[in-house]
Amino acid sequence: MNLKSLFLFGIIFSITIIPVLFDDSFAQQMSPHQQWKQFSNFDMMTCKEGHLLLQKTNGYPSCVMPSTYLKLVDRGYGNFDSSIMSKHPEMMNNLMNNMASNQNLMHHWHEMMQKNPTMMKQTMDNWVSQIKDNPELLKNMLGPMTSDPKLREEMIDTMKNHSHMETSLKQHSAWMDSVHRPMMGSGMGQGIHHSACNWCPDYQMHEHPASMKFTHSDRMMNMMHGMWINPEMSNEMHSMMLQNPSHMGYMSQQMMNPMLDAVMGDEELRQQMIDLMLEHQDFMDTIRHDNTKSEN
Repeated sequence: MNLKSLFLFGIIFSITIIPVLFDDSFAQQMSPHQQWKQFSNFDMMTCKEGHLLLQKTNGYPSCVMPSTYLKLVDRGYGNFDSSIMSKHPEMMNNLMNNMASNQNLMHHWHEMMQKNPTMMKQTMDNWVSQIKDNPELLKNMLGPMTSDPKLREEMIDTMKNHSHMETSLKQHSAWMDSVHRPMMGSGMGQGIHHSACNWCPDYQMHEHPASMKFTHSDRMMNMMHGMWINPEMSNEMHSMMLQNPSHMGYMSQQMMNPMLDAVMGDEELRQQMIDLMLEHQDFMDTIRHDNTKSEN
């Protein structure tokens, strides 16, 4: 390439590339209103890290925190738009994390699942697939169930009513040996005690402040339904549920049976479940205590 050609190439590069870079860099320093005036295109909008892009009901854009995003949608001041979120995966990820950790909002999601058998089955099938790819996720599901005394008793009842699980337990020599041993540790007269569990995740069951409660369940349901019918979004949301022990603990209170049935219905996961329960002293002592009561 001669000097003249190189010079012309440099001019063309400057004209076509540099303004694009300049606009992108400059846009990040502009407010949503300024960006809208310059671009009038949501695809070119940016928000600072941690903020979500929301189209308000008047059509204009706004960059808000995830909690504010949910409040505005709930109150009808903004609209959830799956097409906008699909083009900003980091924002969608931020929103879903906020949703999965909000007990009040997840109540609506769980309600939607319980009223829709297809959605329930697809969610459980998706979980089974993800747990097989990452067995550590099974600990997130079972941890809250085995660590909470009330959930533990319900879990045992569910196991007793699952024919495949009952057969697997009877054929598992380590399980049969364990449930017939004397209870370990102190305070066993009560049948339940607290001990360290190296595979149980930490989780907290707590109510969110009143400011985080939602008043228009129909708007929240519409937003969540929009996520569910988008395969990529629903798969991501299911993954975040499994990775959030607090959410799994709350979900266990509402729909333990389908959660356990999905795991116990799969032979591979059923065996993993048995092995994990054998490691949990509180759970095994509850089983032993239950056996003692039934024998007396």
